[in-house]
Amino acid sequence: MNNRDVKTFSYLSYIGPFVFIGLFSDIRQNPALRFHSNQGLVLFIAEVICLIIHSIVNMLLGWIPIISIIPSVLLIFIVLASICMSLYGIYNVAANKLNTLPIIGFISILK
Repeated sequence: MNNRDVKTFSYLSYIGPFVFIGLFSDIRQNPALRFHSNQGLVLFIAEVICLIIHSIVNMLLGWIPIISIIPSVLLIFIVLASICMSLYGIYNVAANKLNTLPIIGFISILK
């Protein structure tokens, strides 16, 4: 796998379910791709968990007239945080850095 393929798969790692493209490639060969695939997988799992929490909060509070704004604010926060972390990860790929994502970057799934 050449450097261009590694960068392409690393970029895709931060775009939601496209992380699986990098995971199914030969990530054992390249530590940078393994690192970015791990960070992308952790981000994707965190996004799914946050959206499940949002759905639960929406079911519980969505029918109350004044308090029903809380799920909408929570969804906006989830989307903005997800976009910011994805852009930070993409920036790290472009700069050839191995910086972890804020808050969730310490989690290591791929060894």
